[in-house]
Amino acid sequence: MVTRRAGVIVAALAAIAALAYLRDPPWLISQTTGLHRWEQPPGMPRYRWSGAHASFFVPAGSGTFDLPVSTTFDAHDDKAMMVTVSVDGDTAARIVLTDDGWKRVRIALPPPGSRRVRRIDVRTNVTRDGNRGVRIGEIQ
Repeated sequence: MVTRRAGVIVAALAAIAALAYLRDPPWLISQTTGLHRWEQPPGMPRYRWSGAHASFFVPAGSGTFDLPVSTTFDAHDDKAMMVTVSVDGDTAARIVLTDDGWKRVRIALPPPGSRRVRRIDVRTNVTRDGNRGVRIGEIQ
């Protein structure tokens, strides 16, 4: 009986430790979804194309930063594009792109809290050919 109880306690502690680790793993900062590889054509800043929804992580202590975004406009894809940026699921900014120039979206992170990272989601209301949403530049 004592051995069984000790086994249950050890298993419960191991499960709690695993869940605590998975809540804020150190490798999470390098994870992205919905983003293509980095590109840098001549005369352009470095960027990654998003799909209609992309996610990435930033250090929780980043404070306020600018997120550069742009998209393409041509005869085939000339609709204005609404870009919504959220932090950990809460809307932080919206911008409407009407030309192909780069715009800076100012993002203010909430206080760091107990996690080392914050999830940034970028959503667009339309996509261009090849399921391309916006070009996301390097955070500044």
